[in-house]
Amino acid sequence: MKRVLIVTYYWPPSGGPGVQRWLKFVKYLRQFNIEPIVVTVDEKKASYPVFDNSLESEIPEGIKVYRTNSFEPLKLFSSVFKKEKVPYAGIPDRDKMSFIGKTSLYIRANYFIPDARKGWNKYAFKKCCEIIESEKIDAVITSSPPHSTQLIGLQLKEKYNLKWLVDLRDPWTEIYYYDKFHHTERAKKIDLKYETDVLNKSDFITVTSEQTASRFAKKLVGDPKKISVITNGFDEEDFSNIHLLPQEKFTITFLGTINIQFGIEHFVEAILQVKKNHPNIPLRLKFVGNMDLATRSLLESKISDCIELIEYVPHKESIQHICSAQLLLLVIPKGKNEGTVPGKTFEYMAAKRNILCLAPKDSSAGKIIESSATGKSFLHEDVSGIAAYISEMMLRWEQGDDCSVNNNNFKQYSRQNQTALLAQLLNS
Repeated sequence: MKRVLIVTYYWPPSGGPGVQRWLKFVKYLRQFNIEPIVVTVDEKKASYPVFDNSLESEIPEGIKVYRTNSFEPLKLFSSVFKKEKVPYAGIPDRDKMSFIGKTSLYIRANYFIPDARKGWNKYAFKKCCEIIESEKIDAVITSSPPHSTQLIGLQLKEKYNLKWLVDLRDPWTEIYYYDKFHHTERAKKIDLKYETDVLNKSDFITVTSEQTASRFAKKLVGDPKKISVITNGFDEEDFSNIHLLPQEKFTITFLGTINIQFGIEHFVEAILQVKKNHPNIPLRLKFVGNMDLATRSLLESKISDCIELIEYVPHKESIQHICSAQLLLLVIPKGKNEGTVPGKTFEYMAAKRNILCLAPKDSSAGKIIESSATGKSFLHEDVSGIAAYISEMMLRWEQGDDCSVNNNNFKQYSRQNQTALLAQLLNS
């Protein structure tokens, strides 16, 4: 077996989407004659926004997982200022942040480059060196965000010159909320230098969409063919033995983290229009996961009578919620996010429920959904189109249709298939 060292900050018992990609790769790599060895952060030292202990059961027996110390300013900050939560997806509305929040954001952007989890690097690098020198390692993989993890790979490449695969789950300096950090010009220059060094000194790069690949390719000096698209996916085992929840109301479910930058105000307008046109069809909007105060205020001020807010739940339970819905809401944040394809997209597809996608024009997520006939994609501002699609589904449900998707086009995105693509790269 080839032996591959995987360096990833997010790992069980961390919850959320960031942990799923490499947990599932590790789960299936042995099927392709590759033995993974994982280096991650000690969960007691990490600044994880959410925990999901249930995911630990998915780590295959015998997999070596090394957990290291870390210096986490975010964790320290949260312990001192109890009201300020560890950031996860995007950043809060700056105008509504406290003075402490604004100050911490400035420090985070300009003194912890590329990010505030950089304090893990020296500990992880030391452990990686010990493993490389004691075991026969054929390749190193670094996954981000946090993008500071890629600097560990950069150091290892310079010291050992091993095959290095860089996995970039999100854009780096072109992430949709990057400008909201208000970096100084010096900080931007340093961050961009890190990004281009990682891109150009790596041997392989994997990303989750074609548009993201195109963005990174513009920063490459060499052959853009070293960038491969390996999307996220769904694990068939997650969908076994699912007990559906009873639905007395037509239920639209959103799973995951959402904040005001996602731009759902027009979706709310569409809901108001639907309620007016179909007053006798009971409607429920279920949001399962993390939500900022601004989005909560918007929903409660406009459609409080039909919303249900559920905080983060274990992964298996989240699958139960999406399989029990009649319609699934997927929102790609406004801005230059054409290449964003959230990991839950494929779990939505595997749930065999129609997907209502709100996304920028020509988005990767929208193309995947419509080409697989698992839903429809609309611009955020298309109130009439969104309302018409919801109405169509509601009328089907009222007539006894369970609103399920009657095809298996989603199966190409199984975690086993995506792991096969990864194995091809590692064996090339």
